[in-house]
Amino acid sequence: MELPHFGQILTTRKCIWEYILGIDMPVTENTVWLLTNGLNTQEDYLRLYSTCARLYYLSRLVYMGKDGVRKPSADWYRKQIYWGRAETADEIRHIMAQQNGCSEDDISEADAQRVFYDLKVLSAVWCGSIACLHEQIYIPELAYFAEYVLNHSGRVPMPQFDEFSPFPGNYADCDYTQGIADYLEDLMESLF
Repeated sequence: MELPHFGQILTTRKCIWEYILGIDMPVTENTVWLLTNGLNTQEDYLRLYSTCARLYYLSRLVYMGKDGVRKPSADWYRKQIYWGRAETADEIRHIMAQQNGCSEDDISEADAQRVFYDLKVLSAVWCGSIACLHEQIYIPELAYFAEYVLNHSGRVPMPQFDEFSPFPGNYADCDYTQGIADYLEDLMESLF
C-alpha cells in the first residue's frame, strides 16, 4: 500500500490515541512553560526540542479509514493533547503557579490570559500541521512556530490551513526556514 507521504507509519486510530496518552502531559506542561518563560536557557531549548520531537512522531502516524489512509482532524488532536489540562485561563494559571512554585494569586489575570491565548494559537498551528495528510511537518518547523508565537505574543491570529500544506496560509511574515528552525537544522545535521 502506498502512503500519502514518505515516512508515515500505518497504525490504528486507537494506537494514535494511546500514543497521545503518553505525551499529552509533557507536551501541555512544556508548552505552557515556554509560553510563560520564553526561550532563555539551554533547558528551554531542550524543552522545545522534546515537545516538537513528540509532536513530529505523532504527525507520522496514520490509520486506515473507510475512505483510505487518514489522520485525525486538527480539532481532535487539540482536544486529546491539550483540553484535559489547559481548556481555560484558570487551568493555565494553575499550571503556571505550579511551575513557578507560587500561589495562583501570584499569577496575574493578564499573564494567564496572554499565555492561554498564545496556547490556543500555537496548539492550533501545531495540530493543524500534524493533521496534514499530504505533507510532513518536521521538528525544526514545529519549533519555528513556537518561536513565532513567542515573538508575536498576543498578536498572532488563529491559523488557516489548506488540506495540502502543513503551514498556515495567513501568516505573511512567516519564514519557517529561519530563526530556531535554521539553528535546529544545522544542529541536527551535525549530530545525526
